[in-house]
Amino acid sequence: MCAGGLATLALARGSDLVLRIGIRGTAVALLALIAALVLGWPRLVTLALVLVGAAYGLYLGVDGPALDPAAPAFAAGLFLTAELAHWSLEDRENVKAEPGENLRRVAIVAGLAGAVVVVSGALLALADVARTRGLAVDLLGAAAAAATLLVVALFARKSTG
Repeated sequence: MCAGGLATLALARGSDLVLRIGIRGTAVALLALIAALVLGWPRLVTLALVLVGAAYGLYLGVDGPALDPAAPAFAAGLFLTAELAHWSLEDRENVKAEPGENLRRVAIVAGLAGAVVVVSGALLALADVARTRGLAVDLLGAAAAAATLLVVALFARKSTG
């Protein structure tokens, strides 16, 4: 459901070209996510997330908004989709959880999603302030975005593994 909402966010605001191209990729993404959950193949979760992200990238590339204020929500949605999908796959193992473990995990995932919104919002604000200041600022922004993605990936790996 979260992946469907993200795809809708990307496609609903786009032009007809974005809709025509993106709807096919989004359909494949949702089918891949469903197949991942039904068949228990975690690699399909990654494919689904890449395709949903590509639909959003298509919107940004074709319609070219300067800075999209929905980007932090989209980033948090991708994070939540990945976490919930992998959590669903882990629950297939029929391992009895300790009392309260699921509530702790929900709190951790919600806290990390909030951190994703805050960090990506701060990066968006920084990019807005410095967006036309030269190559050095562009390189710094790219490095900050890469570092943010690395931190999110590390947290996601630690919480699922």
